[in-house]
Amino acid sequence: MPKSFKPGIALTVCTLLGLIVLIGLGTWQARKIGPKADLLARIEGGLAATPIQLPVHLDDPSALDYHRVTFVGHVLDRAPIKVFATSLTGKSGYHIYAPVQKQHGMAVAVNFGWIPFHQEKLPALPSGDIAVTGVLRTSATPGSMTPPNVPEKGQWFTADVHEMAAHWGLRTKEYYHFRIFSDHIGAADSLPQGGQVRVDIPNDHLQYAITWFGLAATLLGVYIAFGFKRGREE
Repeated sequence: MPKSFKPGIALTVCTLLGLIVLIGLGTWQARKIGPKADLLARIEGGLAATPIQLPVHLDDPSALDYHRVTFVGHVLDRAPIKVFATSLTGKSGYHIYAPVQKQHGMAVAVNFGWIPFHQEKLPALPSGDIAVTGVLRTSATPGSMTPPNVPEKGQWFTADVHEMAAHWGLRTKEYYHFRIFSDHIGAADSLPQGGQVRVDIPNDHLQYAITWFGLAATLLGVYIAFGFKRGREE
């Protein structure tokens, strides 16, 4: 080490600790790039694939999450549920859910689409025997700031399949533990607007990794510059 480089023991220790933390964070983010890219590729593949027949039994709904499925069933005589949600274009409103009894199966919570917040009269939903084609999604979970559902007041903020099934009077073994977002049915501008599947899974790990590694390089540069400056002054 040159005699003019004298950063001091305390600064050296602090810099080493800082580098360990920053490089560790950068490495952690870098390792997440591949798995997140694989997840997004699987989602894109599932959304683009030809719909498959909905299995009679599906113990692990996550295995078909974001996959297109189709089934034939009968719309049960239950009041639809309006879950507060924004459309794919960011407009506030509701997603309309209704139970559909699958042939040779259980009831499915089907999201028939979005209606605007100011829509006072609920648009007519399919009835009787219908064929449903759409995207399978697991039950929704509330965020840290999401209010709880109040079914008795008709206030729904989270599409929790289990809460909706209980509200419809369905027991555990009478419904599937997932939901299906139906494709749009009817004219292009008709309500409800189906196909409201949102894929909001950012893959920002590369940017985060570059940021952490950049901070580590900056810290090392400041440490070296300060060490030489202090050495010259002494």
